[in-house]
This record gives sequence, C-alpha cells and structure tokens, in this order.
Amino acid sequence: MNKDNKQSNNCTVPSVHPWQIKPQPITNIEREETYDIVVVGAGFAGCVAAHSAAEAGAKVICVEKAAEVVGHGIDVGAIGTKLQKEAGIELDKDLIARLIYQWGQSQANYRLIRTFVDKSGEVFDYYYDLARAKGLKVSLNSQNTARSDWDELEDRFKQFRTAHKFTDDERHYRADGKFINTDFVEMVKEAAEAHGAVFAFQTKAEQLVREDGCGDNGRGRVTAVIVSDSKGYKRLNAKKGVILATGDIGGNREMLECWSPICLRADKSVYTRKGYNSGDGIILGMWVGAARSRCYPAPIIHAVNFLPLAAGMDTSWLTVNREGKRFCCEVAWEPLVTNARMNAPGNKAFAIFDSRYPEHAKKQEPSKFASVSESELRAKVEKAVQSGHIFKGQTLEELAEVIKVPAENLKKTVAQYNKYCDAGYDPEFGVPSRFLSSVKEGPFYASAITSVLLAVPYGLHVDENSQVCDEDDNPIPGLFAIGNVQGDFLANSYPVTVPGLNHGRCLTFGRLVGQALAHGMTINEYYKLY
Repeated sequence: MNKDNKQSNNCTVPSVHPWQIKPQPITNIEREETYDIVVVGAGFAGCVAAHSAAEAGAKVICVEKAAEVVGHGIDVGAIGTKLQKEAGIELDKDLIARLIYQWGQSQANYRLIRTFVDKSGEVFDYYYDLARAKGLKVSLNSQNTARSDWDELEDRFKQFRTAHKFTDDERHYRADGKFINTDFVEMVKEAAEAHGAVFAFQTKAEQLVREDGCGDNGRGRVTAVIVSDSKGYKRLNAKKGVILATGDIGGNREMLECWSPICLRADKSVYTRKGYNSGDGIILGMWVGAARSRCYPAPIIHAVNFLPLAAGMDTSWLTVNREGKRFCCEVAWEPLVTNARMNAPGNKAFAIFDSRYPEHAKKQEPSKFASVSESELRAKVEKAVQSGHIFKGQTLEELAEVIKVPAENLKKTVAQYNKYCDAGYDPEFGVPSRFLSSVKEGPFYASAITSVLLAVPYGLHVDENSQVCDEDDNPIPGLFAIGNVQGDFLANSYPVTVPGLNHGRCLTFGRLVGQALAHGMTINEYYKLY
C-alpha cells in the first residue's frame, strides 16, 4: 500500500502522485531574506492574514505566483455583524454551528466551525469599518442570495441571512470583468502595505524548509520557504511561522480524480484559471510531513436554471433526468440538485414548469417576486425560448420530443408529481408544499439544469488553531493553513445554509491566525477561546 492510502479518503488509482514524491532539497539558492511571517498566496485569506500580521507589528512578506491579487466571488458570510443588527436580523449561533457540522456528517472539526461562528461578526465589523473609511460601500446581500424567510424552514432547508457584499448594488463583476470581491482584496493589500507588508508577485513557493531535514516526519519546525522568481531561487526565512493560503484544488485534475471525482462532471469551472487552484499548499505541506484533511472535499457547485437568472431569483421546479423520471429533492438548488444531477444518467437533467410559472414563482418567493411584473417575467422567458436557453412545447409530448426524453415517462412523472402538489405533501423527497409547483397548463417549458464548479475546498489537516498537523495529529510548529487549503472545516457537501460561508472563513481565519502569529501565539492562546 502506498503512502497516500494511509487515509480513508484516498485515491484508488494505483499510481504515484506528485504529493507522494518528496523532492531533493533545493540547494542552488542565490538570495536570502528574513521575515517574521511568510504568507503563501495573495487571495482573500492570504491578503487578510498579511494585513492582520503586519498591523500587529510583524515583518511580513506575501508571495503569489500570479501577477496580482486574486479576489473571487461576491458574498462574504458573517454572523452577528453591525449590518445584521441594524436590519433586525437575529441569528442563533448554536443552531448555525450545529447545522454546519451536520452538513459535514460530523466529520469536520467542530471547534473550527465554532470559532468561525463566534468570531466572524467581530472580524467582519473590523473590515466593514476599514472598507467604509476607504470609500468602499458594504451591504447585506439579502435579496439575491439569502432568502428573507428561509431561516423559518425545517433545518435541512434553512438558510440564514449571513451574506454581505462590498458594494450596494446588484453587480457581480467590475467593469474589468473581475468579481466585486477584488475591490475588497485590493483594499486589504494596500492596507497591509501601509503597515509595511511586502508583496512579491510572480513568485512561486517551491519548498518548505523544516528543521531536522526537509520533509522528515520529526518534530522540527518549519522555518523558511524556498521560492522562485525571474531571478532564480530565494530563501525566505520565517522567524515566527509560515501561513499557507494557496487556494483550492479545482484546477488540479489529478487531485480531483483522486479526492473529488464528481467535480469532473460539472459543466464548467468559474474561478479556475490554467495553472492555478492547483493544490500547491497540499503538496508543499505533505512534503514536510503534513497530513491531508480528515474529511472528504466539499465542492462548491451551483446550479443554473434559466428562470432564476431571468428573474434574478431562485425557484424550484419539477426536475427530471434523461429518462423523464423525477430523481431528487428540488429545493435549494445547490448542492441538492447539482449533486443529484451529476450522478444522473448521462449527467443530464431538466427543470419542468408550465404556463403558470409567474404564479408559482410568487408562491415560492413572494417577497422576491413582488418587484417582478408578470409581463416582464413572461417577456424574459419568451426571449430565452427564442435564444434556445429554455425549451417550449404546447403539449408534454411535444416538450418531451424537444428535450429528447421518453414522452410516456414524462407524462407519468408529471401526473404523479401533480398529485403531490394537489395534496401539498411530497412523500418521495420531502419538498415542502410551498415549493411544489404543479405542471398542468400548457404551454410547457424545460430548462437544462447545469452544474457550475466554483471551488473545491480541500486542504491540509489542521487543529482548532488552524495549525497544520501530521498523520498522528501532532501540530507542526511554525506551519498554518487558511482559506481553501485549510482542511477539516468543510466536509462532503458545501453548507448553503450559511451563504458566503467560504469567504467568511477566509476572512475570519486570515485575521485570527495573522494577529495571533504576529504575537507568537496560536488563536486559542491569543483570543483565549478554549
């Protein structure tokens, strides 16, 4: 059995992977610099860590193999913020922590989850004030992301109003095509530089240096990072520690094949660029004796149904596979629908709805669809039909022919589903009556369900301080992991019950680890959490 098979969530392909092959130490080092803290990765988490550590007085360098900072996405999740309190939003921290933990089927580290839940509001408020002082607008994204009343649903469908965004409009992208979170990340980088932090771009971390021999599994400390740039190799000494913030594994096909093969059935990847999101932190850590996360990955995969896009809101419709048969619970879209679709025959599925979709939509989301007129919605849907994004048939038989599913199966599925709608009870998948939308009056419509991969959070095994651990759960001195390379926080399925959770934990642990390490302490020591 190879070394990779020491953990239960291993790859079954009998091959040797880069993370299993410890390289020879790099010796042709031409330059050397010394800092208190070296941060590897200038994304959301890395920039926050660099800023927090520099603000606390540490001498910091942040290295990034790309040419600039990286800021993906829109939402930043936090609990107990000023904005939530001003809006009268009260959140049950115990319930939220419990639900995040349950989404991972009790495999994640509850203390990591609890730290996020307890500290995210305080951390967000700090950056809220900083953003406002720098001219950035900040608002709750409680219209398009977090449904206003989904916190009242049963636990498995609950969704809390935790999403914040660093804008006050409906933009997802800037004029240059970058996600709006880039504004925040650029602001944090500038604030870090104002405190003396150094940023080195187009600089790749090649190896970590651990005392008692690079890659040995002894109790040695991680003391440096060997990087490469246009001038060759350079050693960056880290007197207090190294913080890995290298991102997810969504761009590493070999890792996905091993640890999260379902991601390969997604239609496309939004964030991944060639050569990036390649799991660099996992490889660097494992070469010096770190263990991988004890949990399976929790890929962030969103579904796209055209009607929600047309209306700017989420809705739930009868969903069938290529055989014309219902196969999943249609609520919440991701991950319930996306996971099911990617395991459906042929990796295909369709949302089915009838001509009364404006009525159904308002029943499902009355507050959100209140601002969308029926005529406006119908115009958008008909435009989508003309463009081929939505399929239309005057009868179910005609629709079945258009989307190439067996007509008799589709008719039987619709008939059974309509009985559930009439009864207000779904015995198969438990869709609440509010989201059961019958399919009775033509014309009939279908929209292909797509699965869009955002990120695959999966990283190194860490303890409650986000300190990287070895196979025997012993913390490796001087080595920390945050952001998507922080393992053990998420497991199995991404918990959409807390919108913006992933960026929220990047922000929270970036700040907590950065500040604590600047003082030569762990999170628990500095904040006296446990």
